[in-house]
Amino acid sequence: MQGALALPWLVLCMVVLAGCGESTPKLGHADAAELIRLTNAIAVEGSCAQARDISAVRARAIRLVNQGRVPAALQEPLLSGINDLAAHHPSCEPPALPPSQVPKPGHKPHKPHHDNGNHEGDE
Repeated sequence: MQGALALPWLVLCMVVLAGCGESTPKLGHADAAELIRLTNAIAVEGSCAQARDISAVRARAIRLVNQGRVPAALQEPLLSGINDLAAHHPSCEPPALPPSQVPKPGHKPHKPHHDNGNHEGDE
């Protein structure tokens, strides 16, 4: 697990697990299991997959809160934990170009000739 993600991930898991207790109302097992599954995946993924799955966790948590399926006492800690996770994940960088595809300094790409249909004198 990446260091920057360790604390927010643990906080999020603790909040989700706290909702599985005996208090009423509680976060449903299936709902908690889905959030835990996504956060477990985030902990071991690359940065681009983390960005995608953090967005999925956030969307899922917001949907659960809006549907009234998260106890009021857990709503703020859950959403804060997810926002903290999002704030600490590494940025998604596109893969580097292979050396053979990196443009040379000062090199201008060739513009292809386009036929504009103006052929005076052509018959």
